[in-house]
Amino acid sequence: MKRIAFDLDETLGVPLISGSLIVGWQLRPGCPELLDRLKAQATLLLWSVSPRRYVEKALTFGLRPWFAESYSWDELPIPWKDVRQLRADFLIDDSPHHRTAAEGVGLGSAYIVVPAYGSPEDIADPFAWAALVEATVLSSDR
Repeated sequence: MKRIAFDLDETLGVPLISGSLIVGWQLRPGCPELLDRLKAQATLLLWSVSPRRYVEKALTFGLRPWFAESYSWDELPIPWKDVRQLRADFLIDDSPHHRTAAEGVGLGSAYIVVPAYGSPEDIADPFAWAALVEATVLSSDR
C-alpha cells in the first residue's frame, strides 16, 4: 500500500484564528474528497515542520480520521522533508524547497508541489491542486 505524506499549512488548508487561539481549520476546496479517495487506497501521513502541539491542535478540527500517522518538527527536526524518513512514496507540499533538496539525491519525482492555498494560482483554479495530486499518485507504479 502506498504511503502518502501531506504537509499541513497552506497545503491542506489554514488555521482559523481568533486573537491568539486556533479555533478551527479551513480545508481547501476538494480536500475532504481527495483525502477520502486516497485513504481508500493508501496510508496517509501528516508531516509538518510546526511543533507537535500545533499539529495536535490542527488534528482536533476534523483532520485526524484521515491520517494514520502524524509527524512534527519535534520528532523530525531535519533541514528538508526526506520521504525516506517516513518510508513515504510521495510528499504533497506547497513549498518547492523539499523537492529541490530531494532532486539532489534522485528523489524529486516523489515530491508533488501544489500551489499554496489562497495563492493567485490556487484562486484561479481552486481544484487544480487535488487533480494534480490524484493524477500523479494514481498514475504512479510506486
